[in-house]
Amino acid sequence: MADLAALTDDVLAEILLRVSSLRDLARASASCASFHRVASSQSFLGRFRPLHAPPPLGVFCCYPAGRGGTAGSQFHAALPPHSSAPLARAVAHSADFSFAFLPRPAADWLVRDSRDGRFLLDRARDGSTAFTEVAICDPLFWRYLRLPPIPDDLAASVENPYVQRTGDGDLQSRSSEIFLASRSDDSVSEEDLAFTVIWMACCRGKLVAFFYSSESQQWRVLSPPEHYALSTRRVMGVRLGQRNHAHGCFYWMVALTHRWLVLDTRKMEFSIIDISPVLSGRAMMFSNQITTVESRDGRTTVVVSDVFRPDKRCVLYFYGFMYFTDRWQLQNRVTLPEEWGYRFRGIIGAAEGYLFIKLDHSKENLNDQSEQHVEYFSLDVKTMQLGSFCQTTLLTVTEAYLYCGFPPSLLLPSV
Repeated sequence: MADLAALTDDVLAEILLRVSSLRDLARASASCASFHRVASSQSFLGRFRPLHAPPPLGVFCCYPAGRGGTAGSQFHAALPPHSSAPLARAVAHSADFSFAFLPRPAADWLVRDSRDGRFLLDRARDGSTAFTEVAICDPLFWRYLRLPPIPDDLAASVENPYVQRTGDGDLQSRSSEIFLASRSDDSVSEEDLAFTVIWMACCRGKLVAFFYSSESQQWRVLSPPEHYALSTRRVMGVRLGQRNHAHGCFYWMVALTHRWLVLDTRKMEFSIIDISPVLSGRAMMFSNQITTVESRDGRTTVVVSDVFRPDKRCVLYFYGFMYFTDRWQLQNRVTLPEEWGYRFRGIIGAAEGYLFIKLDHSKENLNDQSEQHVEYFSLDVKTMQLGSFCQTTLLTVTEAYLYCGFPPSLLLPSV
């Protein structure tokens, strides 16, 4: 290592930028103090992250309150032979995914989102299921930051919002959608700590939305679209399905319609898109039957799960999509294994060109609780190869988040 000591940090950084994988970079960082110093610097990470997307490390599950118990959450790390398993073990060992470092009682806090290594949690206050206390957390470094409440003059525009998340009383129910905006690829140095939070509520005849920027430390209004899908003619009210993301845009199915609500966080603009061409002839019972995948060419791939078929098979349809056009192109059609037809419970997320699929336990294990577990599989969108990812014995899961991140040795606090 004597020769390495003679090299400047700039030269070492250029060497490490050419490392082919996160696993190799972690090994190099652990083998040499000079490598570790450079690899853990903010300037190096700002250059390295755009070249290497954070790998999927596991699934974060939220479960409801049991008999006499409280609701909670648990991280399930990727298991061998998945390539992320070693990194996932390191993260699971270092992080506090119980969020015990938050103000007590810890059971009051609900996980609402996870993105770019951060988690967003909230808890009910003053009996409101819409206006909650919000905290941004870094479980790897056991740090958090509480956001200021939405000002009264903005909150006054929210009238009788519809419940978007049901739960055990007011502590678990939520009448708002709140989440982290994606971080731009060019975020470096001080900007790496910047974040944006989006808050939304569906009221009768309108969508109300605000956003909070850590840079301005203020809540501001987001102008919603005007469309009949969000109008007062919706007798059942407006409810949003699973939130999907690709290339800085978020997508929700508007319940009982063939419409997408789209938020482009690069412009902070909403729009409504007709997606009926890809849903025609398919029974859409659950919002997680449709998801988005980021393509490396900057395009978005839309995946539709056709589950309720006469042959009881599950078929995935892949469509090319540009959100500012009306053109949809069928790219591929994949029939999943026959025994998955009744086990398929949706797609929980996408990362690095993979879909992550949730499967219920098999019929053979119905009478053996020790063998009952939920499995998560990865599907390579390019090769259509399936692989095991992780599993959990939590059979009742209210929400599941795909967790992607860097190993602790390559991170600095994000809050």
